[in-house]
Amino acid sequence: MSKISRFIFGAFSLTIAEERAKDVLNVLITNNIPFGRTVLKQGCISVCLTPNGYRKYVDICGGKLIFGEKAENVGLFSILKRYRMRVGMFVGILIFAVMLGVSTLFVWDINIVGNKNITATEIYEMLESHGFYIGTFIPDADTNVICSKIVLEAGNISFMKINMRGTVATVEIHEREPDPDTEQTNAPSNLVAKYDSQIERLEVLGGDVKVSYLQTVKKGELLVSGIIDSSALGYRTVRSRGKVWARATLCFESEIPFETEEKVYTGNEICKKSIIFFAKTINLSKNTNIPYEKYDTIVSKEKIYLFGIIELPISVTTIRYTEYRRQPRTLSENEALRRAITEINEKLDTELYGADILSRKTDVVSNGYALQVRTEIYCVIDIAEEVKIEIDQNARR
Repeated sequence: MSKISRFIFGAFSLTIAEERAKDVLNVLITNNIPFGRTVLKQGCISVCLTPNGYRKYVDICGGKLIFGEKAENVGLFSILKRYRMRVGMFVGILIFAVMLGVSTLFVWDINIVGNKNITATEIYEMLESHGFYIGTFIPDADTNVICSKIVLEAGNISFMKINMRGTVATVEIHEREPDPDTEQTNAPSNLVAKYDSQIERLEVLGGDVKVSYLQTVKKGELLVSGIIDSSALGYRTVRSRGKVWARATLCFESEIPFETEEKVYTGNEICKKSIIFFAKTINLSKNTNIPYEKYDTIVSKEKIYLFGIIELPISVTTIRYTEYRRQPRTLSENEALRRAITEINEKLDTELYGADILSRKTDVVSNGYALQVRTEIYCVIDIAEEVKIEIDQNARR
C-alpha cells in the first residue's frame, strides 16, 4: 500500500508488542488478509491494513482486539472526522488547494542544458529581458518567439528551445562555433625551442626546417622558420606548424618552510535560512551580520515536496558560516616532504603533458628552516613554441 493511497483512501495501523506480533501476523497470513510493510520501533511492531482488511481481522478475532494490539485510523477521512468542527482549517485547506492549482500555471524552475562557454547567469538574464523568468504566467509566454529573438540578438547561440514539463522549464542551448579568423590562423610564425635539448624527431607541417636529427639546440633557438626563400617565388612568409621532439633535462624545485599555519575550526557556526517562493526571496534570519573574522561558507538548497512527490514552487536555502582560525604549526620533515612532492607533481602534470619520461632524480636538502626538493626529469618532449613574425605594414606597402 503506497503512502498516497493510504492517505486518500484511509487505513488502519496495528501496533503490537514484539513478543505478541507472531500471533497477529499468523492471523493475517492464515486468512489471506493483505498488510503493508512491518515496522519495528521501540520494542513494538506496526503493520498497516486496508479498511476492509481491518474489518475482516476484527471479525475473525470475535469483534475485538485480543492480542493487546492498538489500532489507529489514519488517512484523509480520519483527519476530516477529527477536525470536522474546525471550519477555519478547512477554509485554509481549500485556499491552499486553489493556490496550488493556480500555481501550476506559472514557471516554478528553469534549468539550463547544453551551454559550455555561455554562463547560466547570462542565459537567465537574456530570458528575463524577454519576459521569461521564474514566476512567468505560462499561457502568456510564447517560448518560440522568445528563443528566436535571443538567437538573433546573442550571436553566439545557434539554437535555443524552451521545453516545458509541467511547471519546470528546460532551456536547451547549442552554442555557435566561432568562425576561425583566417588571417589570424595563418599569421606567419616561427617555431623556437622552449628548452636546451637534443633533437630526436620532427613532425613539421609548415615552414622551413632549420635543425636536424641529434642536433643540440639552446632555448630560444630557431627550429622552423616562417620565412621561405624560393628562387621561383622569392621571399614569402608562412605559418610554421608541427612538433619537434627532443631529449631534454628539466628541473623542478619546491621549498616548504617547517614553520607554517593551518586552518583550525573553532566549532562556532551560524546558520541562516531563507525561503524562495518563485523568484521572491524571504529571509528568515533577522540578523545579517557575521561576527567571525574568518569563516567558510556552505550554501545548500532544498526543494519542498507535497506528500513527498509533488514539487512545490518553494525551496529553502540554508547558508552555514563556520568559523576557523589560523594557528602556527611546525611540520615534520616527512610532512614537508609530502607537501613538496605534491607541489612538484602538480607542476609535472602541467609541464610534461604528453612527454615520455626516461629517468627521474630527486634531491632533498634541509637547511633547518625549510625543506628543499629538486627533481630532474630526463625526457623526450615537444620543445616547439610558436612565435609570431611581426611584419611592418608600412614596409609592406
